[in-house]
Parts: sequence; structure tokens; C-alpha cells
Amino acid sequence: MELPTYNGTCHPDKYIKRMRAYCKINQITNENEILELCILMIDSIITIPNEINSLDELTTSLKSHSTFNIFKNTCKAKLKFLKYVSEKEGGNTATFLANFRSLCDDAEIDDVEEITNYLLNTLSSDKFFKVEFKRKLNGINSVDEILEIFSDIVIDELNVIRYGSLVAFKHVATGKYLSSCNKNYSTGSGFQIVFAKNNLSPNSVWVISKNDQLPNEPFDKPLSYGNPFYLIHKVSGNKLDMDKRYKSPTTKHAEEIINIQNLVTKLILRSHDFTFTLANKNYQEVVGHDKRMGGNDEICREAAVLITLISYNS
Repeated sequence: MELPTYNGTCHPDKYIKRMRAYCKINQITNENEILELCILMIDSIITIPNEINSLDELTTSLKSHSTFNIFKNTCKAKLKFLKYVSEKEGGNTATFLANFRSLCDDAEIDDVEEITNYLLNTLSSDKFFKVEFKRKLNGINSVDEILEIFSDIVIDELNVIRYGSLVAFKHVATGKYLSSCNKNYSTGSGFQIVFAKNNLSPNSVWVISKNDQLPNEPFDKPLSYGNPFYLIHKVSGNKLDMDKRYKSPTTKHAEEIINIQNLVTKLILRSHDFTFTLANKNYQEVVGHDKRMGGNDEICREAAVLITLISYNS
């Protein structure tokens, strides 16, 4: 461990603590010797009284010097411009919160409301995130609890489905994934086929979109219950659609796994055990129907945003 120095760019309390650690390592236990060493390692630009008889007096003297106010104001400025970056964007929540807490301590900010405002300011313009954070802070007056709530929310936020999110859909009854590939129906519309596949692959990746094409921005506002959206096939850029005019190859339902319903045609997405053959290969049929919903209409969202699908981007 190197001998600590003080030039006004750290908190006096932390300087004294580091010096005590240095002395402990080097078996210097006499308080007067520790005090003398602390004074000797203060930069000459910082003037202190000649008569200082204890480490507490030294700390008080350093805090009364103009360099300490400059240091605190610098820490507040850093807090003002500090921005949170989530793990999915390459950030580290633990490192961020440790840095945030350290800056608050260095600036000697202990007011819960002030700390909360600084923390809210680190968030982007994501109103959903800010509203949820404020809601959970109701009645909380502990800084540790505030930081823990922040951590919980940002972890939960990783699973929030947004416009622009990459997702996969798993059919509950069969365990197969809603998929598509660059082959077209030999009957009906002649458009790109949709089917249910055993394993998760790039052909099972879909993009939640506001429009009927791949979004330009990677992520947008969260998708809430009841919000309309398009499912765009990530590989091909084609949208999932259901049309009563075209019949599926095997069961003659509407061509085409979660209860996805077309808001215009009112058709519900369904998979079942029927298959169709294309180029000597069998595919499990996915269709659109207008009958009563049943077990074959149940789908769960399995892969969200990054975790499961990230290997397909490498």
C-alpha cells in the first residue's frame, strides 16, 4: 500500500481512514506519529494551523479549507450529470450504485429527498421506470432501502417487454416455438410460412413493433396490457398476419401460440398436432381461427430482450 497524500481531491475522513490503514499495515500505532504523518503528507498549497493536537482537529481544519467546498461542489456536479446505464446496454448496477453512494458521501449529502432526486435524475427519459420508482418509495426514509428498491426495479426492468424488444413465443400445449423461414406456402397466399418448431433458433425470434416493419430504434416505451403491436420476424423482416381469404394447407383454417388476436379480422393464433409438408419436410401447422379459445391457443413468452437470444447475435 502506497503512502496516502492529501491535495483536496478526496474527503478528509477518507484520507484519515486510508492513513490509519497504512499505519496499521506498517505497525505504526502511536496516535501522535499517525497525526504527524497525516500532516506531513498534506499538499503545501493547503495551509492548516500550526497547533493541531488530534486527528479530529486535523479533519475539522481540512473541512474548513476552501478546497473542501470545491471538492463537495465537484461531487454534486458529478451527481447532477451521472446517468444510469443498464446491464443490457453494457452497464453495471452494483458499480453504479457504489459510485453514486460514494459521491453522496463525499458531497456530505444525507437528506433522503435530495438523494432520491439525484437518483431519479440519473434515469433516462423513461417515464414508466420513474413512475414505478416513485411509487415504491412511498413511506421509505432509509438511503439503503432506496438504493435496494432502485436495484430491484432496474433488474425487473430487464424483463419488461418494449416496442423493439426481441421475443420468442412458446406454445404451452406442445412446447414448440412460433417460427418462420424463407420458404413460402405452396397453396393459398404463397407468402412466407409460419410454423411451430421444437427448438429455439434465430427463426423463432420476433420483434415487437409499433409499425408493420422492423423498428429503427432498438428499444421504445414499455408494452402494456391491451396495447396493439405487430410481430415482425427478426430474420426476414416480414410481419405475422392472419387472413380469412387464405386457408392453411392441412386443416383449412386461416393461414398463418399466447392468445394473439388480429384486431382487424378478430382471428386468434392457434397451433395443434397437424402438420403440412413443403419440399419433403414436415412443419407443425400454425393457423388463425374465429372459434372459442381453448388449450391450443395458449402461448407463453419465453425469451425476452437479451438473455436467451443473445447467442444468436454473435
